[in-house]
Amino acid sequence: MGKCKRRNGSKPVLEHKLTRENVIAEVVYRLKHQSVDDEVRKLLLLFGISKDELTEAGATYEEVISLKKI
Repeated sequence: MGKCKRRNGSKPVLEHKLTRENVIAEVVYRLKHQSVDDEVRKLLLLFGISKDELTEAGATYEEVISLKKI
């Protein structure tokens, strides 16, 4: 148990604050640059972001439809 405690204690849990606005902006940025991966999908599910919110933030209809696999 000592090793695990020592190993995990040195890293911060979150390197930056995750807010809903930051996540939406990051998802739209990644959609624009076609770099959608599992992390983006997990963030969408974690925050419960809808497709309408993504289109309001600047994503195009085609980009949002590409997320239909979620």
